[in-house]
Order: sequence, then structure tokens, then C-alpha cells
Amino acid sequence: MNDTAPAKKGLRAKFGLGSNKNSAPRKKLTKKGARDAYDIYNDENLDAFNTDLNGDRQGSYESDLSQHEEGLNYYSNASSFAPHNFRENPYAAIGSSSNAYPSPLPPQDDYRQNFSRERKYPGLAYDSRNGSFTSANTLVPSIAESQTTLYAPSTLRNDSQNTLRLPPSRRPPPPPRPASNLSRAHDLHKSLIDKDTGERKDLTEMMHAFTYEENAHVSTEEFTRQDLEYDPNLPDGTATLASASPEIWHSISDFLSPLDTANLSITCRTMYHRLGETPYHLLNRPENLGDRLNFLLPMSSKLPYHLFCFPCCRYHLRTNPGYETIKPTNVLNPFYNCPNSTNILIPPPRLRISEGRALPFSLVQLSARNFTDGPEHGIAVHTLARRWNDPYSEWTHQSQYHIHSNGHVLMRIKSQVFVHAGMTPAAMRLLLYSRGDYTPYFSVCAHWRDGILTSIPKCALSHIPVRGVNALTQFRAQKAIGVVGLCGECRPMRRCPECPTEYLFELKLVEDKAEERNSPSRFKQALIVTRWSDLGPARSPADKEWAAIVGESKEYDSFVEIGRRAVSGIFESAFSDATPGQRILSMNPKGTKKGEEGNAWY
Repeated sequence: MNDTAPAKKGLRAKFGLGSNKNSAPRKKLTKKGARDAYDIYNDENLDAFNTDLNGDRQGSYESDLSQHEEGLNYYSNASSFAPHNFRENPYAAIGSSSNAYPSPLPPQDDYRQNFSRERKYPGLAYDSRNGSFTSANTLVPSIAESQTTLYAPSTLRNDSQNTLRLPPSRRPPPPPRPASNLSRAHDLHKSLIDKDTGERKDLTEMMHAFTYEENAHVSTEEFTRQDLEYDPNLPDGTATLASASPEIWHSISDFLSPLDTANLSITCRTMYHRLGETPYHLLNRPENLGDRLNFLLPMSSKLPYHLFCFPCCRYHLRTNPGYETIKPTNVLNPFYNCPNSTNILIPPPRLRISEGRALPFSLVQLSARNFTDGPEHGIAVHTLARRWNDPYSEWTHQSQYHIHSNGHVLMRIKSQVFVHAGMTPAAMRLLLYSRGDYTPYFSVCAHWRDGILTSIPKCALSHIPVRGVNALTQFRAQKAIGVVGLCGECRPMRRCPECPTEYLFELKLVEDKAEERNSPSRFKQALIVTRWSDLGPARSPADKEWAAIVGESKEYDSFVEIGRRAVSGIFESAFSDATPGQRILSMNPKGTKKGEEGNAWY
């Protein structure tokens, strides 16, 4: 039964073709078998050329050139297979598409990889510069770049034909295709999309930058570095300063301010001995406090581990450098060992940001020093951001800070509370003001009693519509009313005319996570009060911005100092492309300053 011929099946039975009985069963080649067969084919073809190419797996190459010192006779057998038009110049056949004879591929094992991960094949190379052959190993990728041409049998065929003869797993990857205009346009479109918001970036600022005039901002003064370097050939000026008597220098200092006299005293040792300690006694006087601050504060950049104490007017060593944090007002939080840290008669400078929370000036100073002098001099400004709940009310607060390119510290305080429709005036007062000192729960500046600031949230609360209640709906939870529109009195932003502070009152639907997940009352109306303030360069509490916010300066005009660009726009543009789209009006359009005497604010 084993000798019976197999039945005809498939296409062979259809066309009358019989099976080959004498043929051995076809052996299925594995990857290793396919490679062995491929190598055998190459070895048989290489023997036809009588070329003695002995290479190991490492890629080393050795050739016996002693028998072929005549040069070109070594390739007589190979050139005899070339067409007639190549016999005069056999090297012109390199790179041609002639199929005069089959050219075997170099064995796949006869290569090695160098340190740059490039394949290196053994073979003779023809140098077109001196007309001779070299037996050094040649890097295949560098053939096109150099003047050396690889003269091996495999190079007499096209690269495409050689590549097609390789198995698919051994073929080199195709060269990258040049990007089309459509793909370039798609990449440009992707680069213009903001990855955070998904919106197209605004190129207005870039277009305005095209009008930048470089010559208008370049100084025409010639500056040489040699002017600041010490020249030992110049005569020492100490002898010239010492030639004048101390009485003459004291007479000169009488025409100078205490600050200039102190600066002159620290220029050199000679001037210190001539002027003595008189300039420093003048700085210790109370009437010269401003000159003393101007004399000591510039030294801050050279004292990274010290912080200036304004109640003491001296530098103290920082107790916890780099880890200073903000804490509630009722928590003692010293940044240095100061004898006046618990003296309520000389409190440190600070700014009220909400009920029970204050911002010490030392933290603002540390964040500004970190921006100007380096991380060793202060703390990062983003470490001041906090979220907290008021323990005596339902208000929640969120603070965030930013340092502008001009060195000013900007602050944003966002306060939020859930509200409902139909609130009486007494309920509004209980919602807005603290029972302790009758100040608003949200963040305000020192001029909040003047003008119409406190009447704006009351106006906004009065716009929430009241739904009718009947016998069917009084025992059923109702969904919150959608978007509530505000009027022209409470919708615009308000800017305090006496300090760099801006306010915005909004009514929004906010999720109340204390309610059940599928409850109709999970989303409620919330009153959101946002305050933006410019705290200044944080050099001292005498800065005009800081002094105006705390109410110590009466000469600040915000509409003149800030200009047309708002503090809120500068702050929000640093974090997102969305800026408040409301117009800015004065918080005190009539200029009334009644303070606590006028009871309209309550």
C-alpha cells in the first residue's frame, strides 16, 4: 500500500499533470536552513571568479597580493565577463545596470560593526586619486561620500537588484521619504495648537514683534571692559585721599546726605578712618530711617542666609533657610530669631488676604530674592500658593502668586461661597461680613469701605431668580437655575483708584461634593470673588505698591501707574491664554471717602 501513487488533486488533476514520484519530499527550510542555502549559493558563485577573499565572521580581511604585483592582472578574470564596450576601461562597469554576468552578494556573515554601529564589509577598494587598489576594510555607508569605489563582484549590479535578492528579513530599511508639503503644513498646524487648552495659539504678539526696532534699544555709548579692570601701572589713589585732613572731609560731608556720607565711608579704609563713625550715628537717628534702609537693603544680594528685619532695621540669620512657609495668623511663624518677634507694639509688616489669614512681607521678600539673586537667597514663589476653608463660615479660598518680568510680585485670591435665591439684606450681611471685626470674608484692600465695592455682591445676589413654590414642588429637591446674567453695575471689573488692586464678582454653577452624586441639588449657584493685586518689587514696605495696598500711602493713582493693561490680564496671561473679558471701571467713581462713618457699605 505504501507503493501506490498518490491521487491527483487540485490543479494537477484539473490540467492532467501527474505527481513526480521520483522527486524527494520537499524539505521545509527554517531560517537557519535558508541562510545556509544562501551562503552555499554565494560560495559557488565566488569560486567562478577565482578571487581569494578570505574573511572571518569578525569582518577582518586578508588578501594575498604577492602573486599579483602587476596590479590590474589580478582582476583579469573578473573583467573578462564584462561587455565589449567595458574591456578598454573595465572600471567603468561599476554602478552600471549591465547584466553581463551574475554577481553574487557578499556573505552576510562577512561584516562587522564598529563603534558607530555601521556595517563594515571586506573587499578590495579602488582609489581613484592614485589609481591603485587597497585591501583595507571599507565602510559601505561612506562609499558615496569618499572618492574610493568598492570594486567587488556584487557592486557590478544595481543596488535594487541586490536588495531584492536578499530575504525580506535581511533587506535594509528603505531610505526616509522627504516630507511633503501637506505633512509640513500638518506639523505646523499641530505646533500652533495649545496642548493644554486645545485652542489655536494667538500669534498677535509674534506679529507685533516684527515691528521691533533693534537700534532703538541699543546704547550708542562705547563701553570697554578694560575701564573696570585694575591697572597696577596707575598710581594708588589712597595717598591722594589721605592728603586731606579729617577736618576737610568732615566739612565736605556736611554738604552730603547721611546716605551719601555712609557710602563714602565704606569705599576704602582710608575714608573710614577719615570720617570715623559719624555717618553711622547719623543713620541711627529716627528721622533718617529711609536713608538707613537704602544703605542696608542693597547688601541683601551678598547675604543669602540673612533676612532683613524691618522692626529692628538689621539683618538676622534665617532659622530655616529654603523651607519658610505661610501659616495662619494665630500661629507664631518666625523666620529668624528677633527680640521683637512677640512685640505687638512693633508688628512685622504683613498684608491681610482673608479672614484669619495674612501674608508676611518677609515671604514676599524671599520670593523676590529667589527670582533676582538665586534659589539660595529665598524660596520659589509657587510655594506660597494655598487652599483653605474658613473655620467660621462657608467660604473657601485659594491663593496663587506670580513674579512678572519686571520683578513685581503679583497675587490672586479667589474666594467662593454657595448662595441661594431670595436672600434678605440681613442674610446678605451675614454672608459677606465677619462677625468679629465686620470685615468681608473675601480678600479686600484697605480702601474697601470707600466707593461701591460692597454693594456689587449684593446687586449680584439680587439677580438670582426665585422659583414659585406650590404643593407639588415644596417637598421635592429642584435643580439649580442655569446661567444668571448680571447687570451693567455688577458685571464689570472694578479697580481701586488708590492701590493696584482689581476685583471681579461672578455667579457660576459649581459642584457641591457634599451632596449625593445623583442629587438634583448637587450643582448650586456660587458667588466667586477674585482679587488681583500688584505687591511691588518687595524691596521694602515703603514701596509705593505695598504701601498703597495696606493704606499707608495716599499719593498712588492706579489708573496712571498701571496704565491700559490690567493687573488681572498680566497675571492670567502667565498661566493660560484666557483673560477676563470684562471692562474695568473705578471702584470709587465719585471719589467719596467716608470710611466707617458712612454705613452704606454695611
